[in-house]
Amino acid sequence: MDIFIKQRNDPPFERGNTMIYADLHVHTNHSDGVCEIEDVLTQAKEKNIQALAITDHDTVNHWPEVKACAERLGLETIRGVEMSCYDFDVFKKVHILGLWLDKVDYVEKLCTNTLISRDNYHRQLIKELKQKNYYITYDDAKKYSKYNIVFKMNIYQALKEKYPDEMTPKKYKELFASKTSKETDLKMGYIDVKEGIKAIQRDGGIAILAHPCVYDNYNEIGKYVEFGLQGIEINHSKMKPIDYELTKNLAVKYNLCKSGGSDFHDPELIQFGKNGLTKQQFEDLKRFALKTKEQKN
Repeated sequence: MDIFIKQRNDPPFERGNTMIYADLHVHTNHSDGVCEIEDVLTQAKEKNIQALAITDHDTVNHWPEVKACAERLGLETIRGVEMSCYDFDVFKKVHILGLWLDKVDYVEKLCTNTLISRDNYHRQLIKELKQKNYYITYDDAKKYSKYNIVFKMNIYQALKEKYPDEMTPKKYKELFASKTSKETDLKMGYIDVKEGIKAIQRDGGIAILAHPCVYDNYNEIGKYVEFGLQGIEINHSKMKPIDYELTKNLAVKYNLCKSGGSDFHDPELIQFGKNGLTKQQFEDLKRFALKTKEQKN
């Protein structure tokens, strides 16, 4: 991992003592979150979030409900998605956020294929769990996914219902985190990162690299910029101090816009108001997005 010299104008590392105005990385139970859209938006408003983007994994068909609910609550909302992309050169997952989407024609086509592959893999995963003496069915997991395919979170929820004393976050990692491998990745139908970036832009959005610390995407960012990457998350719940410094310096090095969010899935694990963007950072990002749209038109 390359370590860049800190820019003189970079603010010091801060977490928890800055007023968060916008959260642009949020999930609901339309993908692998656990809360309904209205519940998520209500919780965000209670934490004084003013602008929010629902970026469910590979899921874009619930925008009318998101927009209507946000309007009722007086929240500014941005149309978004988190695409499950992949770098086949280095066999790494790469999550790309699409924000300020105008439409979803290209994005939805790619994401539909990913969801089908993921669902098929999770059906197989449920069968494999029986070999470890965990007996649940696909329908047990589907009960927790009313709007979409079964995600790993839904399998865990079903396991937690049947084996409440055994299922812990540690057990979740034992059962699922270890499943990440080249062989597994190739079964998931992940989208080529270049194609994902292009689809977002064709649909009028801006393409932002999500949480590069999670999949160690730092060394590949230059290549993604050549593909058209426009931004990077500089504030995320899984970042450590070194990641805050790295992302800010990479944003300067590659002239990337800056985004951020909590990656909210479950209020028991992550709460609003601790990660995201300040009002000025949000206004800067919004200005960039709107200017980019004007230049295309």
